[in-house]
Amino acid sequence: MLRTTLACTIGLFVICFADAQPAQGVPGDLKNFVAQFVAATNAKDIERQRLFLYPKSLACVTPENKDYYDAMASHKREPIPPNYTFSVMPVNEGNLKALESMGQRWTVKPAQELHIDYQQGDDVGGYVVYLIHENGRWFYDYPCATDAAIKEYRDNAAANEASLAHYKALASEIKEPLRSELLDLLRAHKTGTATDRYHEATGQDYKTSMYVINALKTDAR
Repeated sequence: MLRTTLACTIGLFVICFADAQPAQGVPGDLKNFVAQFVAATNAKDIERQRLFLYPKSLACVTPENKDYYDAMASHKREPIPPNYTFSVMPVNEGNLKALESMGQRWTVKPAQELHIDYQQGDDVGGYVVYLIHENGRWFYDYPCATDAAIKEYRDNAAANEASLAHYKALASEIKEPLRSELLDLLRAHKTGTATDRYHEATGQDYKTSMYVINALKTDAR
């Protein structure tokens, strides 16, 4: 069984379409970009997050498709702890093709790939951010969704909501003393151990156990 939780995220941002300032990027060195990215992400500062986006990425968001981008941004993420590390490397073409296969497209191909990695207890996580450096500023190059990807999201939205509600209901039904035991494990950043313990105690399959423990994390916070 997995003993760690890997949360590798392509930095999903809440993107507001109306009444917002244009993208500005971050001047200075990359360390400054990373520090501001982490601060804005942890604060869930919507307006500040938006300023990182490359203008052509931001232009993909319209009133007609904003529901899709808001839904992508609504996924809960763990805060990035102070002990994070970061590295920059050439863009992994395999990662780009994987995104394209999921209905994402690039208005401008990213120049570099930023990895922000961290570990808390047994849990490890990270962000992958695609970068463009232009006119002395760093920008977050976010892929735009194809019409087919947006349609697929909308077609599956009701079923996905029902699944989420199901896992939340299972989490709410966990009784003492198991509930306190699992919450203690989550607060100690031992998500894999908590998942194993729930699986053993309830007999739920491992996929269900992972989703239930993720739902329970809200209480742990």
